[in-house]
Amino acid sequence: MKKHREKQIILWVGSFLLLLIISACSTSNANSNKSNEQEEESEKTVQYTTITDEQVEIPADPKRVVYIGQTVGDFLVMDIPIVGNNLPKDSPSYYEGKLEGIVDIGNPADLETILTLKPDLIINGYYKADPNLNEELSKIATTIPFNPALPYTERVKEMGNILGKQEEVAQLLAKFETKSKEMFDKFQLTEGETATVFYQLGKTLYVMGDRSLGAIIYGKNGFAVPPAVQKNIIDVEGVSFLEVSEEVLPEFAGDHLFVIVQEDSESEAEADRLLQSPIWGTLPAVKKGTVYVVPNEWNTDNLLALEQLFQKLPEWMRKQ
Repeated sequence: MKKHREKQIILWVGSFLLLLIISACSTSNANSNKSNEQEEESEKTVQYTTITDEQVEIPADPKRVVYIGQTVGDFLVMDIPIVGNNLPKDSPSYYEGKLEGIVDIGNPADLETILTLKPDLIINGYYKADPNLNEELSKIATTIPFNPALPYTERVKEMGNILGKQEEVAQLLAKFETKSKEMFDKFQLTEGETATVFYQLGKTLYVMGDRSLGAIIYGKNGFAVPPAVQKNIIDVEGVSFLEVSEEVLPEFAGDHLFVIVQEDSESEAEADRLLQSPIWGTLPAVKKGTVYVVPNEWNTDNLLALEQLFQKLPEWMRKQ
C-alpha cells in the first residue's frame, strides 16, 4: 500500500512538472513571438520622396529621431521621439521644461555625438547650408533633407508625410486655424488693413515676409500684405526677408508695425535710435500708435510657440 501511494505521488509530481515545462515553453514562445512582432514593426519601411526629389526608404515608425533645425517645437507638440537636436543657446521661455532628455548635438552638428545616439532617422534642416552634411549623416542613419523655413502650415504637413501622421497634422492645423480666426475676429480689422514686420539685428534693419512671426501676422485670417512686401519678398523665390534703409521705410510700412529687436546692446541701441528718428516719426502707424515692439524669442511660428502666440499678440496690441 505504501509503495502504491509513493508511485501515485511520483506520478502526480511528474505530471505537475510536465505542465510547468509546457507552460514555460508556451510563455517563452509567446514572448518570443511578441518580441519578433515588435522588431518586425520597428523594421518596417515606407517609400518617401524628399524635397530634392530623391526616393528613399525611411522607417514607418521611427523611435529615435535626430532633428537638425530650429523648429524643434513642432516635434515636441507632435510627440515625436527626438533624441538629439542643435538646442538653442538662449532657450526661449516656451521651451522651459520641454527639452529634457534631448541631447545637444551642437551647431554645427557633431557627427560623433549623433552616432552615439543610435538614431533610426535623421531629419536635416541644414542641407542647403552644408551640402556635404547630408552625405555624412547618411552613413549614420537614413537621412532626409527638410526645409524648416516653410510657413508652419506647409512645414508641419511635410512632417506628417514623413512620419505618417497626416491625420494628427490635419487636426493640429484645424485647431490653430480656429485659434487664429478667434484672435483676429477680436481685432475687427477693416478690409485691406495692412501690417509690416521689421527686424533689427545689430545696425541692420530687415523687413520680414510670411515666415516666422510673419506667418501669423498674414494669412487667411490676418492682416493684408503691403504691396512692397509682396513684390520684393513674398513673390521672390527663396527670399524670406530683405535689408532696407530708413529712406524706404514709408514704402514698406503698413497700418500696423511689429518691430522685433535682437536681444543685444547694439541691436537695442539701434532700435531706440530708429524709433526716435525723423523718418520713423512720419509713418502713419507711428502717428496712430499702432507700433508694437516684440521680444526676439517670439519671431517664430513653431507649434510650441503658437500655443502662446495667439495670446501674446493681443497683449502686444492691447486688445486682450
